[in-house]
Order: sequence, then C-alpha cells, then structure tokens
Amino acid sequence: MEKKNKKELSTKFWILLIVVCLILIVVIALGFIKFTKDNQKVITKTKSGGTVSLKYTSNVNGLSIVGAIPTAEAIAIADMTEGKYFDFSVNIDFDSAKEIEYEVSVLKDDTNSTISNDDIRIYLEKEDKGTYSKKFGPEKYTPLQAKTSLGTKKGSMLIIKDKATKSRTDHYRLRMWLSDTSLLETGNYSVTVEVIGKAK
Repeated sequence: MEKKNKKELSTKFWILLIVVCLILIVVIALGFIKFTKDNQKVITKTKSGGTVSLKYTSNVNGLSIVGAIPTAEAIAIADMTEGKYFDFSVNIDFDSAKEIEYEVSVLKDDTNSTISNDDIRIYLEKEDKGTYSKKFGPEKYTPLQAKTSLGTKKGSMLIIKDKATKSRTDHYRLRMWLSDTSLLETGNYSVTVEVIGKAK
C-alpha cells in the first residue's frame, strides 16, 4: 500500500512538473511573439538631409606662394595678380534638412612650406553682389588643437563657420602672404582648402 502511494505520488509529481514546464514554454513563446510584433512597429527613416560641396576652377584645391617677400597688409589684400589668391565656392543643396551647418578650413602642407606659421598671414573674403569683403583675418596660421564638433580635423586652421536654411552658393577668396614684420627675406607656404558640412 505504501509502495502504491509512493508510485502515485511520483507519477503525480512528474505530471505536475511536465504541466508547469508546458505552461512556462507557452508563456515564453507568447512573450517572444509579442516582443517580435512590438519590434516590427519601429519605423526607421533614413534621409540624406542635404549636401555641402567645395568647387574651384584651378588644378589644386588650395593656395601656394613661392618666393614670397615681406608684404604690407594693404598691398597684399589689393593685389589681383594671378596666383596671389584662390577663389572657391561652397555649394549647399537641401533635401529634407531644416538647416545645414558648414566649416571651411585650411591645412598647411609641411613639406612645401618654409615660412613659419607666425610669419604667414591668412585672409578670407566673401563675395556679396559682386563685391568681396573681409570675412576672416588677416591671421597667422593657428592649427586646431582638437577636432571640432562638426568634424574639422586637428591641425587644420578654421577660417569660417556658417549655416544655411535654404540652398545657395557662397563664393570666397583666400589670400596668403609673408608678413612685413617677418625677418625672412623670402619663403614658400602652401595650404589646401577643406570644407565639412552637417545637415540637421
């Protein structure tokens, strides 16, 4: 009789255990199905926002001065000799963004530069209705100590930061010369122009 009771108890235990396991499996399966369905409701929308591009007409995207002599600021700014300035444009095209922010920087070419950063002068003008006016400088070359939040890299010199709310093209003129306060008689200096933009 005692053996029979133990056998019945053992059978009931296993039946109960199997039922509990089945219930757990059903609950987990239902939870997984619900989780999967919930995840399917998430909609990811990818949008380009807009583009920022640099345009120039010369063979290189920058400015080099070779055999430069010390020059007064007023003379350097007024000099329209070919090769003494670099014209470029920043083209902004909107897609779905509300605002586009951009930065223009120059990066020194150490290999082809013999003038020190303290003796060089960098000057930027922006065109408005056919007339160019000062936008930056003249300043010595001062490299960034860290990458900017927009993405301009360390070592570059930031010369302008701007933003737009509609498509447009901004025209710039970059100038560079050997300062008239320099003790150098002549020298070379070369930079490339870079632009980086972000759609918001």
